[in-house]
Amino acid sequence: MDGPIITVDVSKGNCHYQPWLTAGHSLRKPKVLNDTKDGFEALSETIEMVKEKSEADTVPVVFEATGVYHRCLQKYLDDIGNPYIVVPPLLSAAYRKTNLHGNKTDNADCAHIAKVYYQEEHLQCHQNESDTYARLRAKNRMYESELKILRQRKCTFRAMLDVIYPRMDKCFKGHASLYDSVPMEVLKKYPHPSLLLRHGEETIVKAIQKPAGHKKGFTENIVHKMYQCAEECYSGVDADSVEVQQFPQMINELIEQMELCNTYLEELIEDASKLPSFAILLSIPGIGRNIAARIIAEIGDVTRFRNARGIVAYAGLNPKINQSGEKDGTHLAISKKGNRHLRCLVYRKRSIIRTYDKKHFQAH
Repeated sequence: MDGPIITVDVSKGNCHYQPWLTAGHSLRKPKVLNDTKDGFEALSETIEMVKEKSEADTVPVVFEATGVYHRCLQKYLDDIGNPYIVVPPLLSAAYRKTNLHGNKTDNADCAHIAKVYYQEEHLQCHQNESDTYARLRAKNRMYESELKILRQRKCTFRAMLDVIYPRMDKCFKGHASLYDSVPMEVLKKYPHPSLLLRHGEETIVKAIQKPAGHKKGFTENIVHKMYQCAEECYSGVDADSVEVQQFPQMINELIEQMELCNTYLEELIEDASKLPSFAILLSIPGIGRNIAARIIAEIGDVTRFRNARGIVAYAGLNPKINQSGEKDGTHLAISKKGNRHLRCLVYRKRSIIRTYDKKHFQAH
């Protein structure tokens, strides 16, 4: 590609930017670009200056995708209507490695980004996706963030449970869940085996049936199993220990986190179900409402891909070929250079099929 551009090396707090007229011909050395209103106004002045000197109608801004740090710059360029090109970091790193020493500095990075622009023929100005897909992706990322916190809380809860109520988790197999409202209410109200055994099973059922929200028969069955476990287990702490005092609060926080994750997921599914691709994904074995909604959120508008290979590469599932001599370079690992969120969802889908539909898994 050719023509005037402004390259920006984005980093946290401040950036460096440099104007270019043509390949190898910069107008000046890189300067610091603060991510403030005054800093972005200085960038606009530089864009106008380059337009005057080059007599060009537009001067695109070229920068790397850096996770979150480039979002302010991107938003500003969208607001003023100036075209920009977002360079994949892997592509920029590949050009940086062509240098003998491969030094990475703020000044050199602007030149490396310019080299990418002038030597690559297929770079295109960024086109913002529709608000629908942008909102879906944002909701999915928020859901995944809260899901990580939920996993941490569950690990802490299970560790504490193994100390206070050893082998209690063995009571819940098959469709029975330790995180159901009945066991949660029992553990919250009676956070130590000795406290539970002070009461009869009928008393416990009456105390927790209403807040648990289950029928009496189901509640009696769960309470009976937990009561038997409490009779047999030998707790690792006393009833007046700090762990027992903090256990009910820990359970409350775990319940709140589970409810928050469910709320995010239901909102995501509700929005995704309005799109035509949702029903298509549900027809694929191993994909339910959860995974279908999240795949749509990560892929976005599928029409932006030319073919299926584009989606495979976007997810980083394309094979990593390494051929040399007698080594044919096939049957190797995947590249893993793509959207890790989408790649994780595809892996989950395959894991579900492998567990519940082995014939389909072997056939494909």
